[in-house]
Amino acid sequence: MDKFFKNKSIALFIGGRSPEHEVSIESAKTVYPILQKLFNKVYVIGVSKNGVFYIQNLLHSTHISHNYQIKDTILEKDEISFYPSKGIFLHEDKIDIDLAFILIHGNEGEDGKLQGLLDIMNIKYCGVNATSSGLCMYKELASSILESKGIKTVKSIVLRKGDTIYPLSYYIEKLGNHLFIKSETTGSSIGVTSLKFATQELLDKAIEKAFKYSERVLIQPLMEDIQEMEVAILELENNKLIAGGPGLVVKSNMMEILSYDKKYGQVDSAYIDPFIIKDEKLKLKLQEMAKLIFKTLNLSGFSRIDFFYKDKQIYFNEVNTIPGLTSKSHYPVLINSLDITLEEAIYEICRRAYGR
Repeated sequence: MDKFFKNKSIALFIGGRSPEHEVSIESAKTVYPILQKLFNKVYVIGVSKNGVFYIQNLLHSTHISHNYQIKDTILEKDEISFYPSKGIFLHEDKIDIDLAFILIHGNEGEDGKLQGLLDIMNIKYCGVNATSSGLCMYKELASSILESKGIKTVKSIVLRKGDTIYPLSYYIEKLGNHLFIKSETTGSSIGVTSLKFATQELLDKAIEKAFKYSERVLIQPLMEDIQEMEVAILELENNKLIAGGPGLVVKSNMMEILSYDKKYGQVDSAYIDPFIIKDEKLKLKLQEMAKLIFKTLNLSGFSRIDFFYKDKQIYFNEVNTIPGLTSKSHYPVLINSLDITLEEAIYEICRRAYGR
């Protein structure tokens, strides 16, 4: 590491109103110490579950504590304000921020809203821009663009709030006997239901559940006997992309859906294995496809691209523009398969963002 950021400050945004609030905080416990090594000042800005922004690590005025450690809950004390084109303020004091690192997963962190707010503040930030972030959150929109590039995607029927819900037979005719229902704009498999033996009552309940988390719901065929494979993308200087993995998501039952509890639970959790895939042609194809998706959707910095693999066919599943960075998360494991540490990756992400 060089001294590039030693006289600069960064704001780390954590928490948020999405169901992934706690995962964001766990990710921050990993990332915050790394940013402390790179930057002169790290302002930790926590977003409460009510959507209010607070600085977490103040001593007094805008002076921060260098001995601060990330807490499990957001301290709702020092509220900050945003002024267009002027920046972020605590009371009358402007907070000097050179760069922002957004670690808020899901809605209002990964959907472009916070990125757009920072754009208005004239504050640079790491990762994907506002427009592409929003596009990737609306999974069916991203899929329709990628289909034009010849990338296979999972067939979906989109429901909006207020749309007519047709009888079960309609969806079976279009998608097959076994169905998968999910909210469109959430990650970590929140708001999903698999219906191997669907009834109208179960379908209605699954749609109702998914609408709790998103304005749009996707009804898809339930793809059985699939393998879930993921690729971590890191952008370097001169727009060079490197691909970590692919890794295979390993679960206790390969046919089950990768649930939130499986990803982050303490018992019987899923994990990513970047060394289990031995087919070199498949690995190269997944890497090249992930890079193509990254470029096509105008992504930047870093992302995790998720795929399904079935009957020797690769299907695009989704993009995680702010993947989890906890001790259990897949992105750090995948990028480490290239002998790149998370600390090195975050340095590259920050350097790329600052120079953009």
